[in-house]
Amino acid sequence: MCKLISRRCIITKENIANFAINLIKDGQTIGLGGGRNVSLIVKSLEKSSLKHIRIVTVSNETKTLCEQMGLNLVEFEEVDQVDWTFDGCDWINRKFQALKTRGGIQTEEKMLAQVSKHYVLLVTKDKLYDPKKTELPICCEILPNSIKVIRKKLLNYNADFNLRISNNMPIKTRHGNYLIDVQWKNSDIPEYISTVLDSLAGIVSHSFFLNEITEVLYNDDNVKHIHKKREREEEEWENIIGEL
Repeated sequence: MCKLISRRCIITKENIANFAINLIKDGQTIGLGGGRNVSLIVKSLEKSSLKHIRIVTVSNETKTLCEQMGLNLVEFEEVDQVDWTFDGCDWINRKFQALKTRGGIQTEEKMLAQVSKHYVLLVTKDKLYDPKKTELPICCEILPNSIKVIRKKLLNYNADFNLRISNNMPIKTRHGNYLIDVQWKNSDIPEYISTVLDSLAGIVSHSFFLNEITEVLYNDDNVKHIHKKREREEEEWENIIGEL
């Protein structure tokens, strides 16, 4: 039974990847985040007839896979605008607000979103928000010398954090900053938590995406392309979330 569920999950994600490929036109610039869904897009691009696209990614894993597939990679600094960016998330709610904690690359992902005409999240049923998922921490990129002051400020909100460590050393971003995972205990309202985190000097970014998402590719039995600012599609998204 577990193998059947796992196989169905793989097929579902492959369906989303194939749908995404059909949105792309040859000659466009494509942004890619990280994660399993995005890796399937990379593999589908390699097999597709799209031979004149440019790809920009802020994920080291995705970049390595693109290189292995022989795809045309460009640096973020080389692009002024991106046509489509596809990315994953840890969860997404009815307001098209998402949490993207695990990768720890949210600063670059938000930069990519800012220059993208379409910033699209690839979503399966297990990524739909439910209250239990508020237990996931919020990843923040912080200046290395701000640890003490940020911890002191967060304690005023009954929140604390763990510093991400590897080989007994703090994990550093490509900018030389640290990553912390914040556990927020007295609220599950993204807007409130985001406002507090944005107000704390020393925090470079956090992993809530409140305004960046323009669309969702959602697959349960079939793929739905849902736009944030189209009333009928927003109602459909409300109904999907409401089924949980």
